[in-house]
Amino acid sequence: MNLLEPWVLLRLVAGLVACLLFARGAMTAQKVLRHFDLQRATEGQLALEKQIELGATFVRIAAVVQVLALVLSALGADRMSRGVRGAMCAYGVFGANEWGFRSLAVTGGVALCAGVLAQVYAFDARVRALDLARPLAVMTLAMFPLSLMDLAFATEFLGKLDLTVVASCCSVQLDPIAASGEGFASGPRVLATVLAAIGTALSIAVALLAARSPTKARITLAGVVTLVSLPAAIAASVLEVAPHAFEVPHHVCPFCLLRSDVLAIGYPLYGALFLATTWSVGAGVSAVLARGGAAREALAPFARVVLRRGALAWALALLIAIAPIARFALVSGGASLFH
Repeated sequence: MNLLEPWVLLRLVAGLVACLLFARGAMTAQKVLRHFDLQRATEGQLALEKQIELGATFVRIAAVVQVLALVLSALGADRMSRGVRGAMCAYGVFGANEWGFRSLAVTGGVALCAGVLAQVYAFDARVRALDLARPLAVMTLAMFPLSLMDLAFATEFLGKLDLTVVASCCSVQLDPIAASGEGFASGPRVLATVLAAIGTALSIAVALLAARSPTKARITLAGVVTLVSLPAAIAASVLEVAPHAFEVPHHVCPFCLLRSDVLAIGYPLYGALFLATTWSVGAGVSAVLARGGAAREALAPFARVVLRRGALAWALALLIAIAPIARFALVSGGASLFH
């Protein structure tokens, strides 16, 4: 184990804390599914309602820690790459063993689920009744095994990580693949960029429309559009933004966007995409769950705030992505990087 490495220790501690907090929330959740009944006014029911409030606090803190674990995974790998021979960015660290990219993918997925769950809890806090008690209990129970899986993958990756070996650089593995594909510059890159532009515009437009006139259908649609647009946006950041940032047509490494060479634009770019998805999808899930009278009444004001934030986050991500492309066009006199 590399427990003497500060970034490794921080990442494992964050994963363990999130897992324990979700476990505590799951204990209350299983009681809700077994005993909760809005029609009763017994002492046991009242005590359970107080436990629900406490459990919600644990889960919301756990969601924040889980998102922090994702940040620590990226930041820690980037920092550790400076001490690994052959690694110019976090790619070399994650590629050091077979568990690296698996762990990152699981951490990203679990963090996104945790962020959405936190938004549903935020919506529940606005609902005067306990209409969402059972759906939230189910979602909370599901988060515990997800966080446990994330901790297991991270432990496997970091436990087998050997910082003394010579790692593979992203330019050695990724650049030749991009360069060897004749359709790369005019195929996947163009398609991903067009889809990302359309998806971003649609996500902003639908979110603002739903915020202006919030109905369950429009709010749900806003969440679906954002979720569908996210993969294209990430692909475009790799295939279009990264090459322009480094002015190298075949350098398609997302982790290099985290380096100071390009002002670490990867952090605000991917952070904005994460927030946009969390807010919009969280609003959409809340709309699906809003079935009781109190929940439907609270949905409109909640959705207005959250969807406007989501639209703003999408706009911020778009501006950050355009910046290196516009800069290259300016310094090159309008020349194309790929031709």
